[in-house]
Amino acid sequence: MEIIQLGNITAIHGDSQEYIKTLPDKCFDLAFPDPQYDINATNMSMGQTKGYESTAKRVKKGRLNSGGGKLKNRILNQSDIAWDDAPPPSEYFDHLFRISHNQIIWGGNYFPLPPTRGIIAWDKKQPWTNFSQFELAWTSFDKPARLYSGGSRGGDNIEKKIHPTQKPVWLYKAILIDYATPGMRIIDTHGGSFSLAIACHDLGYELTIFEKDKFNFDNAVNRLKWHQRQTQLFTGREQQATHIQTSFLE
Repeated sequence: MEIIQLGNITAIHGDSQEYIKTLPDKCFDLAFPDPQYDINATNMSMGQTKGYESTAKRVKKGRLNSGGGKLKNRILNQSDIAWDDAPPPSEYFDHLFRISHNQIIWGGNYFPLPPTRGIIAWDKKQPWTNFSQFELAWTSFDKPARLYSGGSRGGDNIEKKIHPTQKPVWLYKAILIDYATPGMRIIDTHGGSFSLAIACHDLGYELTIFEKDKFNFDNAVNRLKWHQRQTQLFTGREQQATHIQTSFLE
């Protein structure tokens, strides 16, 4: 197990399902994972005809990147294409509920979770009908259902995609603003691209985030580090500009 501390973010490369078994009850305020949905992504034909070979398998076999070029280092070609072939066991959810006061679970419609009125829907503004038009998250909050609308690439601030199921930072920020409160300790057992980590960094929440796949973990940590450096650079320039302006007025 590898642990990296990045400000208010604790990033862990390891098996979260084993780790959370060792944690005491209610040690986190909010669990906010994006577990594998068991939609058999390895074999998905993306709306094509029966027998059509999946995009993931074609990429893995090198059909999309033969001869090099920009597609040579695409995420699906380097990471495990079977990331979504099995759902978490029931004991995972038992421990997740045990260690946290509240939960927001992406893909909640795929799992045997209790009824809730506090469902979250994300309208992805997906232009292609052979892809999912929206995603759902189950929540433990007794609140009206909420809808968030916006593309997966982050609107005007284009986010480079480093993970097959990457969600945009703006979405996590919007949800945290609506559901989290200052001082909350948050856990994400399936970190993926670390979009939640970037959102927590910007909003000041303490987060413990896991990623089991080493390739994905390294990419996600580098993404978070880059964002933190950019934030520090921008803050430094902003403070310098404020100091210059104040000195001028004096």
